[in-house]
Amino acid sequence: MIRVSGLRKSFEGVTAVEGLDFEVAHGEVLALVGTSGCGKSTTLRMLNRLIEPDAGHIEIDGRDAREVSPDALRRGIGYVIQGVGLFPHWTVAQNIGTVPRLLRWDRARVRARVEELLELFGLEASEYADKYPSELSGGQQQRVGVARAMAAEPAMLLMDEPFGALDPVTRGRLQDEFTAIRRRRGITAILVTHDMDEAFRLADRIAVMDAGQILQIDTPERLLRGPREGFVRQFVGLDDRALRILSLHRVRELSRPAADAPAPNQWVSPDDTLREAASRLIWEAGDSLAVVEEGRVTAEIRAEDIWRTGARGAP
Repeated sequence: MIRVSGLRKSFEGVTAVEGLDFEVAHGEVLALVGTSGCGKSTTLRMLNRLIEPDAGHIEIDGRDAREVSPDALRRGIGYVIQGVGLFPHWTVAQNIGTVPRLLRWDRARVRARVEELLELFGLEASEYADKYPSELSGGQQQRVGVARAMAAEPAMLLMDEPFGALDPVTRGRLQDEFTAIRRRRGITAILVTHDMDEAFRLADRIAVMDAGQILQIDTPERLLRGPREGFVRQFVGLDDRALRILSLHRVRELSRPAADAPAPNQWVSPDDTLREAASRLIWEAGDSLAVVEEGRVTAEIRAEDIWRTGARGAP
């Protein structure tokens, strides 16, 4: 879906991005992570030509990005930024319908798409479509911002710290919603974040950047189990690496058969993470937990299996 080679950019003699090479497959989410000033956002903005590269090649869905006018390119790419950037004098429906209107969709199609996206993000159209951004909470505004980026059914999404300004609970819920939607729709996305937990939660692969270069690009688990020496190892962090590995796996992966029974007081669901299961086991000082679906015990998960999974990531 995206192929980048030899990408370079300098500002007044200062190198921001130096010789980037990477690819993103259809339906994949790639996270660009690193400290402030490492070139993450500059890279993202070169992909939709908000910034023109000094050198290198960008290919999107088989087409050279330089052969497409900037306006046409951007209309085919959803763009989400921290702080949302909604038009304050437009309603929610008008904000979401911005790009479809530019593409000259008819009114009925725009209205249907707005209602579909509001439903996807848990916002009742009859209640929210005619509200203005100032009447929404921060989490609701961010939902509308992501919905607007997806409105014209773009081939890809570029997301620059999209959830960074939200409180942890709202951020987690919106991350889960985005993950569910993008998997159902097969969305390709590049996510810029400085938050490693967010990268592990949302991305299929993670590119660690420093001083304008990609130092390592890998799946979350391979990155945790085998970070390169130096900056990558330091940035990924070692102290909580085992817990982060547990957050990448679900209870259903390690659950064992158990006799059918009513749900006990403490239990986990098959889709809970091993990190969540470990927390409950530690709190209860137990050796196992029931796995419950629709109010009935269907399996169990044992502490020894969880610890073994986490320990494989130890230095």
